[in-house]
Amino acid sequence: MQEVRTAGLAADRLRAAGYEVTTGVGKTGVVGLLRNGEGPTVMLRADMDALPIEEATGLPYASKVKAEDREGKTVPVGHMCGHDMHVAWLIGATALLAQARAAWRGTLMAVFQPAEETAEGAQAMIDDGLFDRFPKPAVVLGQHVMVARGRSPRQLTVCKSACSDAELMARCRRPASIPS
Repeated sequence: MQEVRTAGLAADRLRAAGYEVTTGVGKTGVVGLLRNGEGPTVMLRADMDALPIEEATGLPYASKVKAEDREGKTVPVGHMCGHDMHVAWLIGATALLAQARAAWRGTLMAVFQPAEETAEGAQAMIDDGLFDRFPKPAVVLGQHVMVARGRSPRQLTVCKSACSDAELMARCRRPASIPS
């Protein structure tokens, strides 16, 4: 529940794309609304945990951030387990959907959820009125990356989304103003 910097970055990007932004939902959660006429509300959700793990890749962009854990101990933290990708895809999707308003109608609700790994963030956002203060979504799409088996036993690939018990039909058309 300490995702203050990431929440600020998400809020800034949403505002820049024209969204109504509410911060501090369930402590550090962010909700962005893009109203685009009559139609359903679609909620896109990404988690943004920073986990207490030292990134030892040696890469120049590796997290060097430290934070205090619940016991008051200083620990290294980073957006591991795909959380960096989750935030990036939602920021990208919200920007593209804002640019493509001529292709859809309704309300887009972007939710950046803290503390997914401990399950505290979703509950905190719900307790703070997520579904009372904001439009009730007709559908919620929450992406999560994971490694999946490739075509051969030794090949791994990234699975960009998963679905447990839902049928989803989508029809999209790319406006001329959005390059392919």
